[in-house]
Amino acid sequence: MLLCIGPEGTGKTLLLRRMLNLNKPDISMTTVPTVGVNIVTLQVPEMLPINIRELGGSMAPIWHNYYSGVKKLMYVVDVSNLTQLANATLLFMELLANPKLKTTQVAVVMNKTDCVLSRASNELLNAMRFDDLKEYAPQQLTTFEVSALAGKGLRPLLEWVKGTKPKPK
Repeated sequence: MLLCIGPEGTGKTLLLRRMLNLNKPDISMTTVPTVGVNIVTLQVPEMLPINIRELGGSMAPIWHNYYSGVKKLMYVVDVSNLTQLANATLLFMELLANPKLKTTQVAVVMNKTDCVLSRASNELLNAMRFDDLKEYAPQQLTTFEVSALAGKGLRPLLEWVKGTKPKPK
């Protein structure tokens, strides 16, 4: 099972919809905040279907109940919302510290890179103290810069989901 989590409003639902329809962008897609759980199944040629469980940001206090059996985790961060960054970092540190996730591969998905207010990824990663986290976390951490709305940067993330190794940042 693959888990997709992150604070409220980071674009998890749209990200998953776009991953399902890489070649058919639909800019009219509208989403509502995920209050519970969404399950998406990616049909990948020559592979078994991949189930992705998306948990709403409002469910952060109980995310840990869904960690058992998770092999990969996508943690989505909104790069245009710096006021949310402290909370996003704390939530990220909590999940890295959870013993159920110590062997999980973790992708930090920096979403909304197309927004005018977005920050450079290195600025965001510095604010999250990502280098320190990467050094001390038992998990394999990978970063991706994407725009779910524009569909940019989704192919490398999809390759990571499928199990092929993207170039680490």
